[in-house]
Amino acid sequence: MTLRDMKVGQKAKIIKIDKGSYAQRRLFEIGLVPGAEVKLLSRHPFRGPLVLQIGNAKIAVGRGIAASVKIELLEN
Repeated sequence: MTLRDMKVGQKAKIIKIDKGSYAQRRLFEIGLVPGAEVKLLSRHPFRGPLVLQIGNAKIAVGRGIAASVKIELLEN
């Protein structure tokens, strides 16, 4: 399962990032690293970004990147 498959309000733990080293480094800088817990706050329509909460931060992630981040759902 990936970030792209999440539903609004679900929480997940990041397992793996299947993207190039530049994308991995950029995601690391914003807190999307293996082991981090995220919550999907909103999903913009028409291929728009996903808005995630990581700790106290809110970030927007494009759907292409979201499809490369493997997750494990957590109980709410």
